[in-house]
Amino acid sequence: MPVKSPTRRSETSQKTVKVALAGCPNVGKTSLFNALTGTKQYVANWPGVTVEKKEGIFTYKGYTINLIDLPGTYSLGYSSIDEKIARDYLLKGDADLVIVVADSVNPEQSLYLLLEILEMEKKVILAMTAIDEAKKLGIKIDRYELQKHLGIPVVFTSSVTGEGLEELKEKIVEYAQKNTILHRMILNYGEKVESEIKKVENFLKDKKTRIKPRYFALKYLSGDQEFYSEGMKLGLPELSEEERIGYRLLISKRKREYVENVVKEAFADAGSKSLSLSEAIDHVLTHKFLSFPLFFALMYLVFKFTFDIAQVFSDLLDLLFSQLGSAVVSVFGENAFTSLISDGIIGGVGSILVFTPNIFAMFLALGFLEESGYLPRAAFVMDRIMEKFKLSGRAFMSLILGFGCNVPSIMATRSIDDPKERLVAILITPFMSCSARLPVYLLILRIFFPEYSAAMLFLIYSLSILITLLSSVVINWLFYRGRTSPLILELPRYRMPTLKNLYIYTWNRGKHFLKKAGTIIFVSAILIWVLSYFPAGGDIENSFSAMIGKSLEWIFKPFGYSWKIVTSLFYGAVAKEVVVSTMSMLYGFEEETFLGAKEALSAEMDPVSAIAFLVFVMAYIPCFATVATIYSETGSLKWTLFSIGYSFAVAYVLSLIILYTGKLVVMLI
Repeated sequence: MPVKSPTRRSETSQKTVKVALAGCPNVGKTSLFNALTGTKQYVANWPGVTVEKKEGIFTYKGYTINLIDLPGTYSLGYSSIDEKIARDYLLKGDADLVIVVADSVNPEQSLYLLLEILEMEKKVILAMTAIDEAKKLGIKIDRYELQKHLGIPVVFTSSVTGEGLEELKEKIVEYAQKNTILHRMILNYGEKVESEIKKVENFLKDKKTRIKPRYFALKYLSGDQEFYSEGMKLGLPELSEEERIGYRLLISKRKREYVENVVKEAFADAGSKSLSLSEAIDHVLTHKFLSFPLFFALMYLVFKFTFDIAQVFSDLLDLLFSQLGSAVVSVFGENAFTSLISDGIIGGVGSILVFTPNIFAMFLALGFLEESGYLPRAAFVMDRIMEKFKLSGRAFMSLILGFGCNVPSIMATRSIDDPKERLVAILITPFMSCSARLPVYLLILRIFFPEYSAAMLFLIYSLSILITLLSSVVINWLFYRGRTSPLILELPRYRMPTLKNLYIYTWNRGKHFLKKAGTIIFVSAILIWVLSYFPAGGDIENSFSAMIGKSLEWIFKPFGYSWKIVTSLFYGAVAKEVVVSTMSMLYGFEEETFLGAKEALSAEMDPVSAIAFLVFVMAYIPCFATVATIYSETGSLKWTLFSIGYSFAVAYVLSLIILYTGKLVVMLI
């Protein structure tokens, strides 16, 4: 369970150490974070932005260690929001020390980042991850040679085997007690650069600045936007663009040379030139022709697992809630109160919760693909397709989060540098089928396509991806010519996911669904029950819900949907799961398990209209939370209203085409 603020306050009797966890993407930083903190994690947003801030807590020898997981970044520039957050926190935050996470197999880029952090004159510990994999590959690392070159503690760790975790905790406590840093990183950049650094340092002696003078000088000379602007305000001389580029290249070159020397002195491999297992797998999974069918085959298996494996648990929950609702009525009799409990709360919320096993199963499968290292490859593979739709693989990486929830998916577009591509990604994200729609899909598919549920679910999700990509083309055509930015991505090695990491991944994403069931859906269920029970005292045909549905029924006349289906779609604008709970109350099938739902909805729809209904649910207006996020991220009412209107139009037209085309095909057959 997440750690709440009161828990942290109750531990004030212990000494607290705040530790920042920094590292490049895909070096095992998240796995190390999970290994140290377990489930004692909580998530917020970094101040002023919607980028997720993840913190965790663990205790060791009377110390409470507060671990802050910084966004993964290859450098500490200022070109992306992730770089800005990481650098600002390292420079101005309140961390007592920094753990830099480096990959034991591919350490070069991580060591380059380490040099940048050391130049800030911070207390730093280097954690070399995946040491077990390095040993298997015959890579030998001289810890003492590393410590000699870098002047900081070095710990070999493995999140899989647990090696080095106790030692790392010991080093954190030991280093935190020291009043001085062990080593001040002074890398000589040559006479030309060093003379200019000295001039800037001398100039800054009388100036009030929180930044270390040498670090400030390096950033100023290399033309870093933030530091160069600050230097100009302080009165430092203006540098030409050629001078800034020249200094930047000299500084970068010297860092690269130093890293190469460290790796040469401290690392030795077995000398084998044979193809590694990871490289061999990549030859297949990223193959020019094989990669696409393999990607779709893996996604099909995800949905097969989501539907088939978890269905038995959903059926048990369905039976449990049915029996519980019946028990309430049998004990307390039929009245308004028992109707609220059995029909409104148990029926409304229970009709959503029965799909919890399916949703957690989907996150478990996606977690396996991500933890194993496949999803970054999927982004690489899809980059070739995305380019044809005026997007990049970077946009795909944010869009894929939409399978869980559209809100964090939209927030993740912050990693897209091109503002136009980012806006397009925000506007098309709601077409990605989030987990909130899954209960609707599962209910309808179980009723109308019981033998082909997994295949139909796969087709629906595939259609959602296709609509998302086509919408990118349409929006670019309507408003501007989209251009894509290149995808720069370091592919992690393949790893066998650990049960602990899979559990944390699945729980952290699935709990969002449970929170909605306990808050938004719970409140919505009660409100819907009130609107469906009054003013006629339980006569659904003359309730407020009936009035709403019948007043909107004309809009869906071409579909032939009854007012009950229309009402469920209307309430579903709050949250898509509410479509199921509304149907449950309006049709009254919460007391009759799945058979009641099948009987009620089969009388309203045939298989063709059921498909049209699912497509409409997949595409129509975003939920309230997504709409609010679109407005927050774009800062524009115009784009928010466009998203609502465009998605409704797409859903309406596409569903209508499917409905009448399907009916025509059935007639011809």
